[in-house]
Amino acid sequence: MSSTSYRLQMLDITALPQLLELDRRCYGGHWGEQGYRAELERPTSTVIGVVAEPVAVGASCGSGRTEFSLPSPDLATQTAPALVGFGILWRIEEEAHIISLAVDPGHRRQGLGRRILEALLDQARVAGCRWATLEVRASNHAAIHLYESAGFQLLGRRKGYYNNGEDGLVYWKKPI
Repeated sequence: MSSTSYRLQMLDITALPQLLELDRRCYGGHWGEQGYRAELERPTSTVIGVVAEPVAVGASCGSGRTEFSLPSPDLATQTAPALVGFGILWRIEEEAHIISLAVDPGHRRQGLGRRILEALLDQARVAGCRWATLEVRASNHAAIHLYESAGFQLLGRRKGYYNNGEDGLVYWKKPI
């Protein structure tokens, strides 16, 4: 029996090709190589990814529920971990500004966006940030629900903020 295991990790420049492909699938090719390269190299940016790895369902630990996923015994046919989500945060003084959060359409509705958001906010706290801000498309109801359920509050609206003229909603969370 096989399943998928997800793992959070800090991303570096080696993730650039996968970031570009995920951007294409999620945003239609919004940023491009130069934009992601800058974020991966900027010391005040945090870039966190979620990778998916196919695994065989592993052994359980005492409680009867599966605690660990073991690598598939058929290593010859195993695929490399795939980047299926990412988040990017800027640290500006005491502010954490989340500039992007995306999950591959085929891996949505599994809590990955929440895991990325929580990891970004954890990193921001460790770096001394006291509040967080972000913009989200007014039509992105799933993201709005995620942010509001994580304690973000609507601060305002930016008319025509996105390239297609759509409004952006500004959200704020203090403390983080």
